Amino acid sequence: MEMINRRTWSSPLSRRDYRNSSGFINEGERVVLGIGLANSRGGSVLDIGIGGGRTAALLAREAANYVGIDYTPEMVTLARSNHLGLCFENMDARDLSAFANGSFDLVVFSYNGIDSVDADGRKSVLREVSRVLKAGGTFAFSTFNRNWHGFGQNRARSSIVWSNHPVKLSFRLLKHAMGMVRECRFAPLEERDGEHAILLHRAHDFGIMVYATTPGQLRSQLTESGFTGEPLLFSVDGRPLDGEMPANEEYFHVLARKPSLS
Repeated sequence: MEMINRRTWSSPLSRRDYRNSSGFINEGERVVLGIGLANSRGGSVLDIGIGGGRTAALLAREAANYVGIDYTPEMVTLARSNHLGLCFENMDARDLSAFANGSFDLVVFSYNGIDSVDADGRKSVLREVSRVLKAGGTFAFSTFNRNWHGFGQNRARSSIVWSNHPVKLSFRLLKHAMGMVRECRFAPLEERDGEHAILLHRAHDFGIMVYATTPGQLRSQLTESGFTGEPLLFSVDGRPLDGEMPANEEYFHVLARKPSLS
């Protein structure tokens, strides 16, 4: 999983996808980041998994102090070129030892970035985020739904978009073929036992393995990592969610709070 994902994130094709990305990916993200920023009251923000810096423009203007990190050096270089003057560092969310306890009012890990590591790595991320958050701080992130129908036997696949331009069409056909090869190679590596799963996703032409979970397991993990209270869950279109996740929800947004000092 680690090797597959790192290879994809560092590839020129991935950087091409992230180079010009901007704005909210959906209404759910807009709602969750809005609540997180309101809770932080213009304080310090840590932005994890920044890619090309899409969320930097959304968060930095509302923060007194902004730091963006990514575990892929190529993405950090891209973010720095896209957003001159902002602070970006090459760092792994599983080890935030560069930051002291209680350094941030808000931590963000957008677009299911937390799902790029395995189960043990996920626990490390949650512990480290909890540690660097101030009392009463907020963690805003999104995560894949274990029960999404696109992870089932009828795996979601991307179709070829036709073009009359021969070069564009050849490029799309090549990518599609590359995705089919990856699917054959990586699908046998999936882990479907238990409440969480490690699954192949169609993104980047079947170039990433992702961790997928359920609301119940997520709540347990958050509690173990030092978060208290019921996390707020939202659909991609911004609706509050309660109970089990329906099969048509590919992923969901989460707001978790660290307990305030009594």
